[in-house]
Amino acid sequence: MTTYHEFSHPDRREQLVEAYSRYITELTDEGRKAYYLNFMFHHVPGSRQTQIQIMTQEVERVHSILTRHVVRRPIAKRWAHLRPIFIGCPDLPVFKWNRDKVGQSTTANDGLHFNVVALVPPRIDPMLPVEFQYWLRGPLPRLTVPLDQHLQENGRFYLNRRLARIYAAPITEGTMADYALKTFKHGRVDEDSILILQ
Repeated sequence: MTTYHEFSHPDRREQLVEAYSRYITELTDEGRKAYYLNFMFHHVPGSRQTQIQIMTQEVERVHSILTRHVVRRPIAKRWAHLRPIFIGCPDLPVFKWNRDKVGQSTTANDGLHFNVVALVPPRIDPMLPVEFQYWLRGPLPRLTVPLDQHLQENGRFYLNRRLARIYAAPITEGTMADYALKTFKHGRVDEDSILILQ
């Protein structure tokens, strides 16, 4: 069994990030669509550890809501393959000596946010009869628009007094695992801070 102590070494952390990158590639090769999500928050009180815990809970809440929008029967085993997958990590701001101190003090949570690679099943093809697609693929996802469009149009379901914004963009090159997990890769958080939801 691999321990966190082993992953505290830079090479080990890089290996784990590369493993997640390969996993994302496997999922996209199977037909899933990959998106980069950036979660920005209103002021979250408490210590840095408390802030990360609350932000993680908010990302879990978003995943739960999105799952119900994507999957008609989220708990049913036959529909489990349609559940969205989140792979992410809190992102701690990097201090820059030339940063404007006034601007820094007014940034919510000193810039702490959360990065996620989201993978969702392919949408229903509007050019083909739904009955044919069901026969071909089995249970179909409910999501009929790209994920970034869905999140933009349905912010009222996702945003609240803690979560200020979700920026979403399709990943068109690479997997973004290296960027989404860079805080772990650089040794600023431990492996337990990596969030996997499916």
